[in-house]
Amino acid sequence: MQLGTAKLTITPPMPVRLCGYATRTTLFEQVKEDIFVRVQLHRCGQEQLLFIYGDLLWWGSDFVAQTREKISSTYEIAQEQIFFVASHNHSGPPTCDLFAPSLETYSPAYAQFLQERVLEAVALAQKDMEPVQAYRHNGSAAFNVFRRVLENGAIQMKPNYQVPADHTLTILALRRADGSLKGAMIHYPCHANISNENAVQPDYPGAALRMLDDAFSGSMSIFLQGCTADLRPNSVLGQRFVSAGYDKVLVFAEDFANACRDLLSLKAEMIIPRFNVQKQLLQLPLEGVLPARELEERAKTAQGVQLEWAQTVLKKNNRPSEQLELSRIEYGDRLRFYTFSAEVSQYYAAYAREVDPYAVCVAYTNGMIGYLSTAQQIEQGGYEPVESALYFALAGTYSPKIEAIIHAAVASAAQSE
Repeated sequence: MQLGTAKLTITPPMPVRLCGYATRTTLFEQVKEDIFVRVQLHRCGQEQLLFIYGDLLWWGSDFVAQTREKISSTYEIAQEQIFFVASHNHSGPPTCDLFAPSLETYSPAYAQFLQERVLEAVALAQKDMEPVQAYRHNGSAAFNVFRRVLENGAIQMKPNYQVPADHTLTILALRRADGSLKGAMIHYPCHANISNENAVQPDYPGAALRMLDDAFSGSMSIFLQGCTADLRPNSVLGQRFVSAGYDKVLVFAEDFANACRDLLSLKAEMIIPRFNVQKQLLQLPLEGVLPARELEERAKTAQGVQLEWAQTVLKKNNRPSEQLELSRIEYGDRLRFYTFSAEVSQYYAAYAREVDPYAVCVAYTNGMIGYLSTAQQIEQGGYEPVESALYFALAGTYSPKIEAIIHAAVASAAQSE
C-alpha cells in the first residue's frame, strides 16, 4: 500500500469568534499556536481512503457535503472514501452556520479560506505517495475521566471516578521499508477542551501531533477523536473540572505525546490492508418538537440564545429527526473504523467492540448532529442529552429509541463483508 501526507495552517487570517465555549462573546484576541489541516491519502491497489483532519471543534455537515463534492470531482476520489475528522478542539473557528448562536460565530470568509486550504492539501498529499506497511499498536492511557454525576436526582457535569472511563489508546503506524515512520493515526477518546482562553490554539491533540512530527523526522500524523461525549480531560481541582491556560495544554500534550511514543516503541500487529467502505444514513427521532406556529412565535418574541435557537430550527425546517452518517471502514484483517457524524457516548464504542473486537470508533466525522447519549443517559437528563440541544439547534431532544437504532446499525455493519 501507499501513503501520501500533507499539512497546511488554517489559522484564521481574518478576525472571527471562536467556538466551543458560550462564555466567549468577542473576536479572538491572539494566536498562541497555529492550527492545521492534515491530510492522509491511503491507497491499496485501486482503492483509496482520504482522511482530512482539522484542529477544529467539528466539520459542519454543509461544509463537508460541498467540499466532498469538489474533492471527488477534482481528484477522482469517491465521496464515500472521503472522511473529514476533527479533534473537537474548543479553541478554533466554526465551520457551519446551523448552530446557535450562529450569527455571531460563523464566518463565510473563513469557510471559503478553509475549503481552499483543504483542496490544496489534498493535491499535495497526492504528490507525496510512498510505499508503507501498516501496524496496529494497542494500548491504554488514563488521561480522561467520566464527566456525569447523579446528585439529588439530577445530572451534574463533574468528574466521576466511580464510572470507568474508556482508556483505550490505539495507533495505526504506517512505516516505510526502512522502518521509519511516514505517518500515524492516533485514536483516543478525550474532549479537547483544556483551555477556555479567547485565543487560537490546537489544544492537546494538535500540540501532541506537532511534538510527534518533531520526534519522528519525515512523518505527519493525524488524531482520530473517539466516543468522548461523556469524557473529559482529567483536569480537576477538588470535585470540579477547571479550565487551564495554554501553558497547561502543553503539559498535557507532552504527556500524551510521550504515551504515544512509548506505545509506538512496542511490538505491533502487522495489518494486511484491504479497503472497503460501507455507509449507512440513519434517521434518529427527536422528542418535544414544537408545532410550527409556536416555533414561529418564539422566533419573533424570544430573546438571546432562545431566539437564535428558534430562528435556526426554522431555517432547518423544524425537522423531527436528524440524519446520522455511520460508516464502517474495513482497513484490513484486524482493523475496522466506525465513524459517526456526532458526539457519541463512550458506551457506543464499547458496544462496537463487543460485536467487532477490531472496531475503532471515530466521532466528529463528516458532520455534526449533536450528542448521542444512551437511553439511560437520555432518561437521566443533563447537559449532553437535554441542555445541549439548544446550542445544536435541534428541534427537540433525542428519543431513547436512538440507542436501539444505532446498536442495530453497528451490529449490521459488523456482520457485513
